[in-house]
Amino acid sequence: MVKVVCPSCGGAKTGYRIACGDRGCRTGEITCDFCKGEGQVSSEASERWQRGDALRKARVERGLTLSEQAAILGVAPKALNDVEFGRRRLEELVDVGALRCKGIVPVAGEK
Repeated sequence: MVKVVCPSCGGAKTGYRIACGDRGCRTGEITCDFCKGEGQVSSEASERWQRGDALRKARVERGLTLSEQAAILGVAPKALNDVEFGRRRLEELVDVGALRCKGIVPVAGEK
């Protein structure tokens, strides 16, 4: 299996967050959710993440919320979120070819 740099964290393995609560705000370091702190993923996982990222950018560009896009695609918002963050492939949920025929463009750049 070919390993590539994690597209989510750029190989850094971690990221930073800001958590705010009753005691104010503080920063913290978190392990990358996508590569689980390894800094590398399979080339297939990287492609899945990049396609999901393109889908998310296209949705935002069209001014749609996650729930609105999920309704258009006929999937649950959680499932679409999994696709957008590379945890699932869109093809697992819907017939992408049929969506293209209906004029629904699920991936940025495909018109």
